[in-house]
Amino acid sequence: MELVLDEAQTILRESADKLVERHAGPARFRELRTTELGFDPARLAVVAEAGWLSLLVPEDRAGLGLGATEAALVLESAGRGLMTEPVAAVMAAARAVASGPEAMGVTLEELMGGGSIILPALHDPVAGDPAGSGVQATAAGSGFRLTGGTRTVPGAAAAAGFIVDARSGDGTVVCLVPREAAGLEIVHRGRVDGTGHATLALTDVAVSADAVIAGGAPGTAVAAATLDLVLLGTSAEMLGIMEQGLALAVDYLGTREQFGRPIGSFQALQHRAVNDHVDIETTRSLLYQVCAALDEGRGNRAMVAAVKARASDAVLSVTKSMVQMHGAIGFTDEYDASLYLRRAMALSAQHGNAAWHRKRYARLSSRAA
Repeated sequence: MELVLDEAQTILRESADKLVERHAGPARFRELRTTELGFDPARLAVVAEAGWLSLLVPEDRAGLGLGATEAALVLESAGRGLMTEPVAAVMAAARAVASGPEAMGVTLEELMGGGSIILPALHDPVAGDPAGSGVQATAAGSGFRLTGGTRTVPGAAAAAGFIVDARSGDGTVVCLVPREAAGLEIVHRGRVDGTGHATLALTDVAVSADAVIAGGAPGTAVAAATLDLVLLGTSAEMLGIMEQGLALAVDYLGTREQFGRPIGSFQALQHRAVNDHVDIETTRSLLYQVCAALDEGRGNRAMVAAVKARASDAVLSVTKSMVQMHGAIGFTDEYDASLYLRRAMALSAQHGNAAWHRKRYARLSSRAA
């Protein structure tokens, strides 16, 4: 599939590329991986000012009212620049909050402005988690009490709160849980790329009625849509990583010489570069076809799982190939190639690796049949 952009999408992609060129890149990645958060809140504010965080929010809630395709375009640029801020997650969280009550307007405004970070901590309400896992909700007055655990949440160290989905007798309850909530324990862990993630353990956490985004069937729909947007955004970042990885490899093949000629003239390495290019283009085609389907109201959740599975496999294949084509220098920390491999390793496993999402694809496909 050839990606044909309209004028507005072209301008959006060009502006994203310029932002990433000014504020991101390997040098900045090296600086940030030694910090506590692993990313720069000030850069997240720059992204917010550019409109990225409000991109998926409807216009009647003061957002840009754009779709998954536009989100993927800017996140692809972010991936190329090794940006580590949880942009995709905050985008999806803003969309979820915008679907909630009007009373959440202040929270939404802070999210879109980059002044507050709220991250999704979701299980798949339809497929993908063993029975009995996740968070359970028990009615308590006009609100709920939540008990259980979540999957890993990237960037949790900077989060002011989390969007949690819980199972109740009436279906799925999606609600906001503040970081300081009594009974919430956040267990932090580091990752190979220098960023961090955490799991949440909830023990009888009280949630008031005004913190509920949606419940019942609407709650299931909000949780599913939010998770799908996070998965597509993460896949777009991986697409950007593998694009830049191949660019690094091709540049090296044209400059490194052996036996008196560039190693790029060796047929075996040419074939390898072509295979990497095919991996990139098939991932791009699948990603943007699924994004377009969602934007047109004919989305298929199984295909979102397929995108994540495909991108997770491809980004590891391309970045490993990139390092191997560089030889020993590619493994050194001082060389940019190793940074793209580290980021690829983190994102490929984030929110489930390729094997996990192939299983989700099978389950979701059988439900749709």
